[in-house]
Amino acid sequence: MAENSDKIDIFANQFPEEQKQNSRPWKWGVFAFVVVLFIGVLFTNAFLQRKFLISHIKKQIAYSIDALNQFGWDIAYDNISFNAFPLLSLGEMSNVKIYNRYKRTSWNIEKIDFDNSILNAQKIYFDISGKQFLTYENKVHKISADNLELFIEVENNSIIRSISLKMLNFSLADWFDIDEIVFLAHHIPSENTEFQIPYFKSAIELTDIKLNGLLNYPLSQTIRKIYLNSDIIGKISFSKNFRSNLREWMAKDGHIKINDFNINWSPLLLVGKGNLYLNENFEPILQLNTTSKALSVLIDDLERLNWLDSKGVFVTKILLATKSYKSNETDKYLTVTTPISLRDDALLIEKIAVKKFN
Repeated sequence: MAENSDKIDIFANQFPEEQKQNSRPWKWGVFAFVVVLFIGVLFTNAFLQRKFLISHIKKQIAYSIDALNQFGWDIAYDNISFNAFPLLSLGEMSNVKIYNRYKRTSWNIEKIDFDNSILNAQKIYFDISGKQFLTYENKVHKISADNLELFIEVENNSIIRSISLKMLNFSLADWFDIDEIVFLAHHIPSENTEFQIPYFKSAIELTDIKLNGLLNYPLSQTIRKIYLNSDIIGKISFSKNFRSNLREWMAKDGHIKINDFNINWSPLLLVGKGNLYLNENFEPILQLNTTSKALSVLIDDLERLNWLDSKGVFVTKILLATKSYKSNETDKYLTVTTPISLRDDALLIEKIAVKKFN
């Protein structure tokens, strides 16, 4: 055995070291094949998913335009294009205009780009660039924002799974500036056949809102924070036209549940919970149970500005006076718990109309 081993070693030593290293080139070939196959499968899958996504986006655009038409609005654009190839941008729209067909109100956006990831084809990224402006009552207001991040993720059945929006330094010229806007929403999947369950959850927070003279409110032109956490109760079907879908949803007591609403607008501090419904004309019916400090101060100020109805304010203030108290001895302003609602084009406090909007 030792003699045979020596012969093998002598035979192996006859070959140079380079030939030994190149004696297994098939391994690199197999590795290259596997890599190419993986990339091919990845790109093919991404291509097919993008084809599906493009089809879904086209259907949603058509549905959205039809829905807006039913309420007197429309969308116009100069160009829209899509790309199914994964290395290209998913699509873009240019010179988009969302406008009211009966009033001189419109929102103009120069360019909207949208794209997705190869690893998660159903997550769409939106980029709004170029000039934006709002036209309202024959006045044009420039819109700007920094670091806008908007993501929408859809499921295989075309239902929106989640929405995420973040903006810094949002400005609507002559009206207000907002330091930060954060909006999050996600679909709640459920096998439960009962209608009165959350279908969609959402939360929005706006911080440091400078009003720039809007409302001409004398105490403070800066709202420190507005926060809203809410649920859409009941599933909304998008199988027919939007008006019919809404009516079916409303008929089954579909509404928006407000879990938490609070506003810090010095000296006003207000928190509330309640519900938002739509009437037969799709007008909002808001019902909030609130606890607040300095509400009477706000009411007095708005009455002096002739923004509130004096007759309604007089009765409301009598009712609030009987319920107001100091939660702490050091408090400068009184605390009061009261219902606030919005219905039939009127603002009501303690079920008394203090402002008519028509």
